[in-house]
Amino acid sequence: MMVRIKKIFHRGYFQIALYFGFDDALKQKARSIGARWSKTYTCWYVLYNKLNYELILRTFGSVIVLKDENDRAIDVPAPIEQDLVHIAEVVSEISPPLSEEHKGLNPELVAQIVYTGNIGKYWILKIPYNEKLLSKLKEIKGVFWNKKNKAFFVLRHINVKIRVEALLGIGEIFPKDYFNLESVISNPNTYIELNTYSVDPKWMLLGCPAIPYLIEQIKRWEGSRYSKANKAYLLSATPDMLANLQNLAKELNVPIHNHLPDKYLSKRKAVNRKSVRLANLKENLLKQVPARAQVYTLAMLDYLLAMNYSSNTIRIYTNALNLYMRVNNYENPDNYSERTIVKHLSGIIEQGLSSSKADLLISALKFYYKAVLKRENFEINLPRPRREHHLPIVLTKEECIRIFDSVENPKHKLLLLIGYGAGLRRGEIVELKWADILLEEHKIHVKQGKGKRDRIVMLPYALVEYLHNYRTLYPGDEWVFQGQYKGEPLSPTTVSKIMEKAVHAIKIEKKATVHTLRHSFATHLLENGTDVRYIQELLGHKNINTTMIYTHINPKATRKIMSPLDSMPGINVPKSLK
Repeated sequence: MMVRIKKIFHRGYFQIALYFGFDDALKQKARSIGARWSKTYTCWYVLYNKLNYELILRTFGSVIVLKDENDRAIDVPAPIEQDLVHIAEVVSEISPPLSEEHKGLNPELVAQIVYTGNIGKYWILKIPYNEKLLSKLKEIKGVFWNKKNKAFFVLRHINVKIRVEALLGIGEIFPKDYFNLESVISNPNTYIELNTYSVDPKWMLLGCPAIPYLIEQIKRWEGSRYSKANKAYLLSATPDMLANLQNLAKELNVPIHNHLPDKYLSKRKAVNRKSVRLANLKENLLKQVPARAQVYTLAMLDYLLAMNYSSNTIRIYTNALNLYMRVNNYENPDNYSERTIVKHLSGIIEQGLSSSKADLLISALKFYYKAVLKRENFEINLPRPRREHHLPIVLTKEECIRIFDSVENPKHKLLLLIGYGAGLRRGEIVELKWADILLEEHKIHVKQGKGKRDRIVMLPYALVEYLHNYRTLYPGDEWVFQGQYKGEPLSPTTVSKIMEKAVHAIKIEKKATVHTLRHSFATHLLENGTDVRYIQELLGHKNINTTMIYTHINPKATRKIMSPLDSMPGINVPKSLK
């Protein structure tokens, strides 16, 4: 089918219109070059410029050129059309000029840039890998990479649209369906419905309309889960949860039909956060195996839960068993021989499994055979692989200062400062409550840290006034770092993203994480002459050998040691380095 093109004036700019009959293949090609559908002209169109003209010829081959309204055939557009000058002026006001490296993108790359629609308040844009282009794209506020969809999510806002389209320089990509909360609801009959849950009165049923933004927020609430049987979401039946829902409904201008009886909601029905996490973990682990093998996984879970193991240990041990069964076609593990087990471990390690993870896998299998199957005398001489020893990454004090200075948000800055200043783990930071901050004693009570142990750590004097000011800005009843919704702490993932953004902002090559701040805290204490046993207590290490690793990375201890090469005659060492 031959494609016909024509110059038209549409939506305030000159466009190249593409006309062809119903053809899915041509339709996909049109979308691949960023073309959009016009109901007014009943055609596909792209911005009128030389790049798009050449792109059409490469994509569709030969085309038929039609005359425009003034009986003129379409001419080859100039590299920069005069009709587009006013667009460049608008772009230059809100976005820096493009660097030379992005002018005139590779046509093959352009052909693979595809807008695939929107979800919630974001447009979805798929772009093939190009390091320089993607790094520039990530710098635009409102644009982020979504791993699940393997695409960029672009905020549906006019400023973001202009910046992204200016960076790519291939014309108009996104439609003008900007995200506006007031206009999200087009159907006046759309509403949220609340009902009782007969199975367990601690929960209430939420009938949710198909609004992506609404569903996205509800899924993030603590304890929220979807019931296929009821075709509704289950939420804890508490006044706080209703208040959260009312705020969200008001934001979206959606009415709530509340069918709950009086006194159904109660604070006593609040879901225990630990209980919810373990229930979700248990459900996810059971989904990994077929129904016939779930009895073995469930037996492992029951023992781990009964012995009050941490969530991480439960996940690691059960994952190890599930993997073990998958390799052996989900047969009864009680029938496996020592040779089968060794062969399994050999195959896993051969695929590149680190020795530390292999060691955990061996411990998990031994636990299953001894604790679950009750074979107390069952001993397998499993080869314990030699563990690799890696030195932790450590930041200098100057690098720490640069990271803190790069963060403007008071909450984000405080959580990084307290992570470094007290040597806390990421999970310990988000679990901090105001009751744990002993301001007068300059101490922090860390409750149930790793290994389910409490400990007391220092509260830096420099943070006392900061905490007072912070609480006036973020008045919370319980959590120091309040999450998005009332009664919930900040997500650990959010903390990681804050650190990642700060490290990227100061442009250092070290792969620093939130835990790197903890490593830096210990190293800097050691440099200041603090006894390693005090550092052990502050970090909450059960074994002194874990803390001793920081003695190997103390730069002050090795700074005065000179290599024999430096003392050789004829070798010139700059005085500034001596």
